[in-house]
Amino acid sequence: METNFKKEIASNLRGFFVTQIISMIVRNNIIYKVLSKDKFRLNDFDICKNKKNLNFIFNYLTNIGYLKKNKHFFSLTELGKDIFMRYSSFLVPHSYKNYFSNLDNLILKKKNNIKVLRDENILGSGKTHMRYFFSALNYLKKENNFSSLIDLGVGNGDFAILSKKILKLKKICGVDFSSESVKISKKKIEKLKIKNLIIKEDAKKIEKWSKKIIKFTDNQEILISMWFLIQEISSNSKSTIINFLNKLKKNFPKAKIILCELVKADAVTYSLNKDFTFMPEYMLFHDLSGQGVFGYRDLEYIVKKSNFKIEKRIIFDELKANEKSIPSCVTYILK
Repeated sequence: METNFKKEIASNLRGFFVTQIISMIVRNNIIYKVLSKDKFRLNDFDICKNKKNLNFIFNYLTNIGYLKKNKHFFSLTELGKDIFMRYSSFLVPHSYKNYFSNLDNLILKKKNNIKVLRDENILGSGKTHMRYFFSALNYLKKENNFSSLIDLGVGNGDFAILSKKILKLKKICGVDFSSESVKISKKKIEKLKIKNLIIKEDAKKIEKWSKKIIKFTDNQEILISMWFLIQEISSNSKSTIINFLNKLKKNFPKAKIILCELVKADAVTYSLNKDFTFMPEYMLFHDLSGQGVFGYRDLEYIVKKSNFKIEKRIIFDELKANEKSIPSCVTYILK
């Protein structure tokens, strides 16, 4: 059977170019003008001092069908609009660019001090995860009895802000190891004019932050959220996460938990679904950065062995292979 290798090569190479371009225009706030205008020209972008090179980039996007050109004006095609509106999908992979530009060091040296581009990762993750946020909050709003949110791995604060709107919270707490995340989220959350406590600390070190937060919240009517935190603190150890969850239960016995995680599948499943999922790429840069993503059976084992009970599962983006389905992501509501 003849493979369509030319299409495969073109698609792979194009992804390299487009990811760089979209990440650049987001960082420099160019994308917002592109999305808000019916048509635009080079002189609309005062920040760009080299209009010649910007023109080359816009011409390239025209050549691949994302833009169309009429004299001195550019405009988005339907395909381009769909792609650009989902710009956050490109930021998370691009935030790992240092890993891929240093692949030689990654395989030739035992230790490396390569870091993620935190600002892009925070922005991309917050926007990309929004659909997961709504699913959990729309389920929980029927209870409408949460007074405080504790967001472990608060990131850019988007989930906390959305929670305040949907759940009518009175207090917001955030914990994050990143100084940049703490700075960004605190600035955004303070605009809500809500009582808040944002702490710079490793979320897995519950003993370091729990006393302050228990005092701040009075340990009443608490919702704890963890968005893709487990994979960052697991070290590929199920017992580590079971112990972590049990410490949470001990310190916050009446709290409900939102736990959302990526799910690792097998190579056959990824290969059969490679044209419809970015999960093989996600698994690669999570592996390279030392994050431990669990399979679905392992996640089920972890939550069932903890002192929490599963109230609700929300499954996302199932991959089908050999008459079985494996979710790419799962959200648990635990009590």
